Amino acid sequence: MAIIRYLVAFILFLLLVCILTYIPVPVYKFQEGAPFAGEYIYNPYEGIDSTAWRKANFHAHQKEKPACDYTVEEFLDAYRKSGYDIIGLTDHQHISLEYSDRQGFIPGYEHGFNVNRHHHCLLGADKVWWRDFPVMLTQSQAQYIVKKLKPQGKLLVLNHPGQLRIVDHDIYSRLRGYDLLELNPERQPGSISYDVWDQALSEGIYANQVSDDDAHSISRRGSWFQRSFTMVNTPTYNADDILDNLVKGRSYGVFVPRDLNMSFDHHPDFPKLKNVTFVNDTITVTFSEPASSVKFIGQGGKTLAEYADTLGVSEARYVFADNDTYVRTAVVFPNGIELFLNPYVRTPDGNAPLNVFDGKIDYLMTGVSMLGWSVAAIFLIYLIFKLLRRRKRRNRKYYDLYKDVRGF
Repeated sequence: MAIIRYLVAFILFLLLVCILTYIPVPVYKFQEGAPFAGEYIYNPYEGIDSTAWRKANFHAHQKEKPACDYTVEEFLDAYRKSGYDIIGLTDHQHISLEYSDRQGFIPGYEHGFNVNRHHHCLLGADKVWWRDFPVMLTQSQAQYIVKKLKPQGKLLVLNHPGQLRIVDHDIYSRLRGYDLLELNPERQPGSISYDVWDQALSEGIYANQVSDDDAHSISRRGSWFQRSFTMVNTPTYNADDILDNLVKGRSYGVFVPRDLNMSFDHHPDFPKLKNVTFVNDTITVTFSEPASSVKFIGQGGKTLAEYADTLGVSEARYVFADNDTYVRTAVVFPNGIELFLNPYVRTPDGNAPLNVFDGKIDYLMTGVSMLGWSVAAIFLIYLIFKLLRRRKRRNRKYYDLYKDVRGF
């Protein structure tokens, strides 16, 4: 019985730790979403150099043991051999700053140790921030973490949004303040990250994509190693240039099917985006190889136009209509490889819309929340104390009985 009491006390203590992290968090009044609007259209690919595409991955691990049974040098070598120009090593709560002088190396880390996988990559960070919620329960808690994380690095990436647990995925219609949204297609069936992307874009929340493999092993290609990567248009390997072009949207994501990825030790010369232009409100995309399908996707994730041909599609066009709020392009090749282009969006001034959280604090609900969590914490402390105190009292009872028997 004593073991059960101690176990219950330990579980209550863990709940107490969670509740204590909730007490200081404000309850926000989230901004009302609205579709993108304006006379102008922001072109993320304006001024790109078609010869300056660099293959990149910004989210992978080396310290997740025992799967990561390799050194940092072996990790970097594995990506270099498959043609990667830019490599990000983003271990949980750890930054490998000692490799920052390597060409194309982007320092950063993955923030988050909560059980519901609300994680972020801090790219260009130079120190680790440790605040988090072991179990995240509310949208305000998720927004609080984003708000506090944003100043910690140069770019804040919302990681694998399709894997979020506990908190409803509807949060992506309101969550703001991050720079990039990570795409990991098919990572969690029924909850695809590019559906979340359309959900945010449809509410006027502007974020470009970054596609990463989130590899936890360089030897198991079926375990996402090199299955998803980003092509960045950048003239140099300077970290500031790379991150600047990422946030401007001068990139596209690539997804490699599992069976195809398993067929190669190193990536071959996969089909690429050859060029993308925007002239007289017309988006034109051309490819290095004929595609089997090209979709132009807009408000609500609706397919606005689709090109499909048994002989393949080497070029596709779409005219940005007056009632279009945003348009992004998704491409599929005969071998199953997919490309995801960043969105063209309506704006009032032609500049990229800002993804800024301007929600106000609901002081009444914040007070109610703080009071409620405080009462819950006090109640748990009482229960823990009572459980442990009960054991002491029982020990005293047996001691008193022992004294009576011995005649003390």
